[in-house]
Amino acid sequence: MPRISTFAKDLQLATAGIAPENIGKELAAFARSELANAIQEGEGSERYERYVNGRLGAQEETVVPPGPILYVFHWWREIVEFALQTAVERSPEKSGDYKKSWFIMTPGGVVKSFDDIPINSTVVLTNNRPYARKIDVGHMRMTVPPGIVEDVRKAVMARFGNFVIAKRTMIPLPGGYVLKGRFRRGYRPFARTKLRSDTMAGAQMTYPALVLSMKVL
Repeated sequence: MPRISTFAKDLQLATAGIAPENIGKELAAFARSELANAIQEGEGSERYERYVNGRLGAQEETVVPPGPILYVFHWWREIVEFALQTAVERSPEKSGDYKKSWFIMTPGGVVKSFDDIPINSTVVLTNNRPYARKIDVGHMRMTVPPGIVEDVRKAVMARFGNFVIAKRTMIPLPGGYVLKGRFRRGYRPFARTKLRSDTMAGAQMTYPALVLSMKVL
């Protein structure tokens, strides 16, 4: 999406030489045209909030020059649905339980309606199966290579990197699995030979997660 300074310069050129009484009409037409172009080129979402002179939901034609007319795009649904689908497609088949256990959460809890996610929220994609960590780091033999969450991160950044920041991390989950302290050496070369301090008996397991936040433009 064009930065505000670029948009303002284009607007100044678009309204140059226009009679003052017609500037509002031209400003509204210009804003609608730029919105349509942004959506068509993939730089804008079809879900957005419109502010005209600071009034939420007001029509472009009610603008009092010089405005502004501001569109705040809502990208969360596209981003979250893409991340979830990528995680599912990247997951091993077997029983299908792991595939079905991906979910989205925010600081307020598990999210079902992605349109309700606030634009400034931190969004987390994770999987709550007790063996999720083993699958992601490659401690179990699977039909897919390890690094599922990292691959989802790369895919999200490749498609939505202009709008969102994506980071892989490990998080605890409410009611998460409590480790029993049993050790079994992984099958890959250079696998560790003993338990780490965060995998001792009684420790709460941490789960691989993708943490998403919107960029501030």
